[in-house]
Amino acid sequence: MKLIACRVLILETELTMMSSIDRTAIVEELNRLDEQLRRLRSLLVEQVAATMEEPEPVYITRDPRILHNEPIVRGTRTPVRAIVEHWKFGDSPETIVRKLPHLRLAQVFAALSYYDDHRDEIERYIAANRVPVDD
Repeated sequence: MKLIACRVLILETELTMMSSIDRTAIVEELNRLDEQLRRLRSLLVEQVAATMEEPEPVYITRDPRILHNEPIVRGTRTPVRAIVEHWKFGDSPETIVRKLPHLRLAQVFAALSYYDDHRDEIERYIAANRVPVDD
């Protein structure tokens, strides 16, 4: 970008000292630089858009061999729904870690965050795994 700005400044200086024939060449050069700037802007917009895509959750994964591909905490067989159910019953993330000591606090927060982003999906897993209570 600085190179383009410098080139434009040089061209402006040359413009004041040149004839009308040379000015045509400068206008063509400015048009070429303008096109390059548009392409750079387009590439930058694409790169920014690519970085804004939702990142893959670090702690949450799926494995077709575990719980029929239900979202689980990476490296465990603990489904996100289990953490969410603890939380819905009033357990704080710190309490959940005490009750499920194989988990770290960051994993619990990641599961709750995943739930927030995929609420309908996790609610379906909770409903499908609900144990009927005899009255």
